[in-house]
Amino acid sequence: MQSPGDSPVSHANFERFIAKLLRATGAAVREQPYGDRGWDLEVTRVGADPIYVECKLITPQTTHRLSSAFNQMSFYAHTSDNPRAGMALATPGALSGSAKEFANRFGISIWDADWIRETADRVGLAEEATRVVGGEPSEQEQRTTNVLIERLRAVEPGRLHWSQYQKLCREITHELFCPPLSAPIWERANLDATNKRDLILPNYAPDGLWAFFRSKYRADFVVIDAKNYRKSIKKEEVLQIANYLQRHGAGLFALIFCRTSIDAKLLYILREQWVLYDKLITPLHDEDVVQMLTAKEHGRDPAEVIRQKIEDFRLQI
Repeated sequence: MQSPGDSPVSHANFERFIAKLLRATGAAVREQPYGDRGWDLEVTRVGADPIYVECKLITPQTTHRLSSAFNQMSFYAHTSDNPRAGMALATPGALSGSAKEFANRFGISIWDADWIRETADRVGLAEEATRVVGGEPSEQEQRTTNVLIERLRAVEPGRLHWSQYQKLCREITHELFCPPLSAPIWERANLDATNKRDLILPNYAPDGLWAFFRSKYRADFVVIDAKNYRKSIKKEEVLQIANYLQRHGAGLFALIFCRTSIDAKLLYILREQWVLYDKLITPLHDEDVVQMLTAKEHGRDPAEVIRQKIEDFRLQI
């Protein structure tokens, strides 16, 4: 597995490889090393409108980052000499199917690890592509990811299926994070039994993102709650898990698995817990989970999604 957020190539080398790959398919490619027009590459084919390509070495994996990238690309395209031009985001990581559908709403094509490997195979650049984006997932890795995603989609939100969702989250967290985290401790209460959390993952990771989370955010244990609500979680759910977080107890770091993105008003509660009490609570909705599973399938660190979520959260304060 690659180091969190790392790529085996620099941004410049990744951009040059994408240009080389496109030329090998018969396209004409104009590189813009200083981004003077807003995009990195302009791709043209005979009889077709150009495609403006944005190359991002760090794959945007959160809704916030994807939206920001797509809005920026749309602006560049609409202010260009040819407003009919197509748009593509090239990145060495792997994006989930739902992320690609999201991009399609903006009229943007996703050229991620799957697209790059597939295209490289056709033009004889497979070996070089592997050095850039890594090898293809094994059949077992693909099967495991597909089964977990299908099961997640199949669980209906609501009180009736809360136990099924909770147990599935236990399987998913084990698949995603163990190792480097230790196996989940199931439904652990504190001493006076006033607070009980669904999952706790001991964090003894020697390096990587989880070691950073432990040293920076007191993630000695990763506390997880699974909320199978049809709508956004509420203030009460955040405060419940916050009550469990103690500097000399389970630590100050928690994840809430939930089915939908949170209400914007809830950000104030999350900020309050972080700013006043150093308690970092990160909600992860279904699409975040699917993206983490997709990243893991392709040999990337799924905790990169959490890192990006934390960065998005802190940079909005």
